[in-house]
Amino acid sequence: MLFSVQCEVIDSDLLNDPNAASLDNVDPDFLLNNVQIFTQEIYSNASTYGAEVSRMRYMFGSTYGNADDFTPQAFDLNRLYEESYSDMLIDVENLIPIAEERELYFHSGMAKTLKAYVLITLVDLFGDVPFSEALDAENFNPGLDDGQDIYNTALGLLDEAIADFQNENRRAFPQNDLFYSGHTGDAKVDAWVRAANTIKLKAYLNTGNTSEINSLISSGNLILTNANNFTFDFSSNDVNPDSRHPEFIDTYINLPSGGNYMAVNYLNFMLNDKNQRDPRTRYYFYRQSTSNPTDANENTCIGASKPGHFDEADPFCLLSDGYWGRDHLIDDGIPPDAGLRTTFGVYPVGGQFDANQGQSVTPGMGYQGAGFEPFMMASYTHFMLAEAAQNLGAQGNPREYLRTALELSFEAVLGYGAAQAAGSGFEPSEGAVNTYINTVVDDRFDSQGPMRTINKEYYLALWPNGIETYNLLRRTGFGNRNHPDKLQPARANNPGDWYRTLSYPSDLIDRNSNVGPKDNRRVGPFWDPNNGSEEFNF
Repeated sequence: MLFSVQCEVIDSDLLNDPNAASLDNVDPDFLLNNVQIFTQEIYSNASTYGAEVSRMRYMFGSTYGNADDFTPQAFDLNRLYEESYSDMLIDVENLIPIAEERELYFHSGMAKTLKAYVLITLVDLFGDVPFSEALDAENFNPGLDDGQDIYNTALGLLDEAIADFQNENRRAFPQNDLFYSGHTGDAKVDAWVRAANTIKLKAYLNTGNTSEINSLISSGNLILTNANNFTFDFSSNDVNPDSRHPEFIDTYINLPSGGNYMAVNYLNFMLNDKNQRDPRTRYYFYRQSTSNPTDANENTCIGASKPGHFDEADPFCLLSDGYWGRDHLIDDGIPPDAGLRTTFGVYPVGGQFDANQGQSVTPGMGYQGAGFEPFMMASYTHFMLAEAAQNLGAQGNPREYLRTALELSFEAVLGYGAAQAAGSGFEPSEGAVNTYINTVVDDRFDSQGPMRTINKEYYLALWPNGIETYNLLRRTGFGNRNHPDKLQPARANNPGDWYRTLSYPSDLIDRNSNVGPKDNRRVGPFWDPNNGSEEFNF
C-alpha cells in the first residue's frame, strides 16, 4: 500500500491517523498480488497434507492419531487455516468492492476465482467451516457453515468471476498475473474463464452433478490443452524476494535437512506397477544415491522384518536402484541420510533431472527452483471427464478421455524437463511413452476395469498435487485396504481411523464457543460417499 500525506498545520482534533492506511489508499494491484501469493501458500500447505494421507509423500508418526503435523495443535503452527481467513479471504473482501468501484473487473474476477478455490479447498480438507460470519470483525465466535452451502457460494463466485473476465468495460488488466503471465488480451480472458470453469468441474465431480458437468463439456470452455494449464509460476531469483519453488528451497537449499521423504508407496507404483518403469519417474524424482543403503544407521528399516499384516505384494522398506523413501506411518528417528535419500526432481519444482548422477543436491542444480505449482492441468481435466463419463454417465467416451489425459500428462512432464534431460541418454523414447499409453488404454482399461484404470492413472499423473489426490481417494475409494491396488499399509497393524477430513485447529476450538472437536476421524466432507463409514478405510 502506497500513500503520502502532506500537511502544514497539525489539527489536534484530527481523529484519523495519517500513518494508518485506509481502503481509499489501497493499490488494487498490490492487494491482488497478496491474494495470489496467499493462495499459493494455502495450496502448498493443503497439498502437502493431502499428499501425506494419500501415500504420495511420507507421513511421520506411528498412528493416525499422533501423526506429525496432523494434531489440532500442529494446525495452529502450520497456519493453513489461519492464513486462509486472516490473510487471503480478508484481502479479497477488501479488494472486490474497490476493484468494482474503479471498474477493474479483471482484478475482481481473479479475486473471486481464487476465493472460490480456497473456499472449496477448506471444505474439502476440513468439512464444515465458518464462513458467513467468519469475516465479521465484531463476531469472535462465528458458527460453522454447512459445506454444501459454502460450495454453492463458491460456484456462484465463479459465475460472477466469468462475467467479470468477459466485461469489456474493464479499465485495465492487473500489473501482475502470477498464473497466466504469458497471456495477454483475449488469450488472458480465455485462460481465466477456462480456469474458473475447470474449478467448477472438480466441484461438480465431487458432488456427482452430471447435468452441470455436461453443460461444461458442451461449452468447451475448460482447460483442455497444456497452453492453458492453471499454474502458479516461480523463478530462479534468490534474493529480494526469494521467488524459487518452496520445495526446491526446502530440499536443494536448506541443507542438511534434505527436505521431506518420498513415499515408498508412490515410488513403488511408478517403478513396479507395469512391465516398464513409468517414463515420468526421472522427472518426478531425483536420486542422490543410485544404490541401496546397507547400513541400518542410514536407513532404519534395514534388518527389520516385514510386518505380518503386509501382503506379499505390499512394498516394504527398500526398492531397487537407490529409490530411497520411507514407509507409511513410521516414527523412527531420522538418520543422517539427507544427502542420500530420493527427493524432488525437475518436475514441477525446478530441480534436477535424474540421469544417474548419484550426487547430493546443490542450489545450482536443475532450473534452480524456477518451477510451478500445478493447481489445474489439462491432463487433470481429461481424467476428471473420463471418471465422469464412466461413473456418472456424462457425455463423452471414457477410454478416449483417458488416452488424451495420458498424452497431455507426458507432454507436460517431458516437455517441462526437456532442457534438463537433453543429451543425458535417459530421455524416454517416443516408443516407450506410446507403449505405456497403449498398455493402459488398450489392455488395462479392459483387463483391470475402466474405473480402476482411470483412478490409478490419475493418481500417478497428479504428482505432487495432494489436494486432488486426497479428493480422488475419498470420492472413488481408490487404494483403500480392500482395493486391488491398495496403498501401502501403515507399519502398525492398527493405526486407527484414516482422516476423512483433517482436525480443526486447537485455537479454533479453544477460542470459538460455537466450534468443538469432531466426533472422530471418519467425519468426511458433505460430498464424501463414505462419510462416517467404519468399514471403508485406508
